[in-house]
Amino acid sequence: MSTWITALTDEQLMAGCRGADPDQARTHVGELARRHLTRVTGFVLGLLGDATAAQDLAQEAFVRIYRHRDQYEDVGRFTTWMYTIARNLALNEIRNRRNRPALVLDAPSGGAHGSGEHTAVASVAARGEAPSDAAERGDLRARVQRAVAQLEEHHRSVVVLCDLEQRPYAEAAQVLGVPVGTIRSRLSRAREQLARLLEGVE
Repeated sequence: MSTWITALTDEQLMAGCRGADPDQARTHVGELARRHLTRVTGFVLGLLGDATAAQDLAQEAFVRIYRHRDQYEDVGRFTTWMYTIARNLALNEIRNRRNRPALVLDAPSGGAHGSGEHTAVASVAARGEAPSDAAERGDLRARVQRAVAQLEEHHRSVVVLCDLEQRPYAEAAQVLGVPVGTIRSRLSRAREQLARLLEGVE
């Protein structure tokens, strides 16, 4: 990877896509995917609870970014636009699942042997934690994912954005199209619901 491209901001990379030839645009979007694909996958996983679908939709989000690169307006953070695209894809998937027969593959994957837990275990193990610590953290994440999946979508989205993805309230407000005050109130109610759902869980 050339050092010049890694030195560019996300917004500069998108600006460089305007009017660029397809190869250059792919290079720029590829760098954006290198930076953010894992984060977008985690965001979609938080909304769907399905690791396989989250990976597919995260990749599709960057396909959409490439395809609609000329529509990007440099008036805010690139990540706001990115999360908006990813959320729309996740909501479309949720609607599609409601309109088709339920399949075992559509069930949330946060169970005792779900891929979400294995991903968490692999992630912490890669940081050099003891296997027992990694397993404990993976189990905790799986329980949290199951609890988040029980929230209504508007509460789930704000928890994933603000608590799991650590996005600023202002950015979450832009992604969700609501005032910052609404983000604060939704987050407060969502945290209360999560506390009740997780209460007494060993």
